[in-house]
Amino acid sequence: MVEFRTLGPLEALVAGRPVDLGAPKQRKLLALLVSRVGQPVPLDVMLETLWGECPPPSAVTSLQAYVANLRRALEPGRAPRAPTKVLHTSDRGYLLDVHVVDVDVQRFKTRAKAGWEAWNRGDPQEALSEFEAGMALWRGEAYTEVCQSVHVAADAARLEGLRLSVVEGCCAALLAVGAHEVAVAELEAFMQAHPLREYGCELLSLALYRAGRQADALAVLRTNQRRLGEELGIDPRPALQHLEREILRHAPALDWRPVPAGPGMAASGGPEATPQVRVSAPARTGPASDAEAFVGREAALRHLTAASAAAAVGRGRVLTVSGEPGIGKTSLLRRFAELAEDRPVLWAACPEHVATPPLWPWRQVLSVAGTHCPRRPVPDAVAEVLNGENRQPLDDAVADATTLRQFDAIVHYLTGASQATPLAIVIDQFHQADPGSLRLLAHLAESVQASRLLVVVSYRSDKAAALAETSAALARAEMTRVELSGLNAAETRALASAMLHREVSGATADDLRNRTGGNPFYLRELIKVLENEERASRTRTTSLPPVPAPVREVVLGRITQLGPTAAELLSVAAVAGLSFAIDVVADASAIEIEEALRIVDTIVTAGLIGEDQQRLGWYSFTHALTAEVLFQNMGRLRRVLVLRRIRAAALRPRKGSITGSAE
Repeated sequence: MVEFRTLGPLEALVAGRPVDLGAPKQRKLLALLVSRVGQPVPLDVMLETLWGECPPPSAVTSLQAYVANLRRALEPGRAPRAPTKVLHTSDRGYLLDVHVVDVDVQRFKTRAKAGWEAWNRGDPQEALSEFEAGMALWRGEAYTEVCQSVHVAADAARLEGLRLSVVEGCCAALLAVGAHEVAVAELEAFMQAHPLREYGCELLSLALYRAGRQADALAVLRTNQRRLGEELGIDPRPALQHLEREILRHAPALDWRPVPAGPGMAASGGPEATPQVRVSAPARTGPASDAEAFVGREAALRHLTAASAAAAVGRGRVLTVSGEPGIGKTSLLRRFAELAEDRPVLWAACPEHVATPPLWPWRQVLSVAGTHCPRRPVPDAVAEVLNGENRQPLDDAVADATTLRQFDAIVHYLTGASQATPLAIVIDQFHQADPGSLRLLAHLAESVQASRLLVVVSYRSDKAAALAETSAALARAEMTRVELSGLNAAETRALASAMLHREVSGATADDLRNRTGGNPFYLRELIKVLENEERASRTRTTSLPPVPAPVREVVLGRITQLGPTAAELLSVAAVAGLSFAIDVVADASAIEIEEALRIVDTIVTAGLIGEDQQRLGWYSFTHALTAEVLFQNMGRLRRVLVLRRIRAAALRPRKGSITGSAE
């Protein structure tokens, strides 16, 4: 057996001895494989997890080298060309053989199940032993190396939800065996980290009361009530309200009594209900949290929360989140999912760098739905989609009938599953979805209003044309639109301060925002180059931090998609300044004004420039960084020549000039 420890930084033991797992990407690959032990991991999932949305041309070769290295490390005694026993190749990717590996995740789940079984049969001492044994397996964040990957985030979130419930169960068992002071210490730390956990609040209040601290017990309940009201606009659950009344009247039922062993004996004086394992969002804890600090977006989160609340009571909703690249659509959806502790979040994403099979995002959704609703039978038509058996017949009429049958089955399966528990479907990067996936969303939207489904999709604003037909169908279903813009000055300052671990001046924050337009991706990359406060303060002079390479690549990539003529027009405009007159730039670029106006409309749609509402014919760069990248991409001599052409064009009389006041 090869032993894997994934409840913290990845470790592997072969014959009881630790194994060197190699370079970071090689470790990430193994962590991804372990997270799906026994299941093949497709090539596109591995590439996206290791290299993000834009893997290099050599990615597949590097991946194969990582696999070869891992095989040597995990099977050191295997003879050359002998069949592998641990890491296999299949027609659907690579997989770890479940029969020859032991993963701590499974041992933790076994301990958690045994703990709750002991609790339910009235044996708190045995429950405490099982819970503590399970918690001893944790050394950090589950699947540390890949926990932020969309392909692992749901599993990591489920494990985190189970871990939190086991901590609460352990504390409930401590109370049941009379260890009140120990429970207080554990629960105070737990509630500080997770202040909205109502069951933890109930346990802490009871523990304080039994420890002779009635005032503190009431303070905990009232703080929780105030926080729930201010942050979520809800009241505490009835059990907390009842506990407050019982504490005020010193109810004898709250006093601790030893629990006799015996079947069916619940822990006397403890909360009557076993806490449910709640699936939260893709977790973001640990060392990476500074770089991924989440700030702002209160209005967007309110829209999401309101739609979620409406769906929970049977008024399903479809909500779209749009914005330019890097504006924080994925971060917002992850944050929303983190807060959606009362419902499963079925997460899917459409990769940008590889072609995907038909209905790929919905296959991800259906796969996750199956793990949350294991007792709900999967219709044959849904199973066909899950297994990739959706090849269309040659006859168009038969193909249409097959598609409709599958769509109806999927809609019925998802809406039916939501009747048992509210569900949130989140699909990121939906502008990359295949046509069938777009049509399925439109089909689902017709039925979602009578369900407990919340469907949230994100897309890039400059790719909205790909969703035109779908958007029309969604509008008829009373879709809610959330358009994200840049962070404001205060949010920019909060983000910079969190990343730099010090308070950033308002002037520095203004300069950062002016250069980036508040785009979170641009901001994060620019903030990374600020090594100390002194260097940050110089951003107000000509000594600006250079444009980070990732930002440069993204900007040039967006410009390249517009074509060479648009790229030339923008390059000339960058020399002219952050604001420019289109007739001057067109003249300096030797482009006819009618053609320039057509091109500039395309550039505005792409979000790279905006039209000046006060001066007719004038435009401005949305982000100063875009102009900086274009300017720096020119050689010095070309800049001088372009500047001369701009000056000559500005001085040259032009009959019927279009620029001037909007009046």
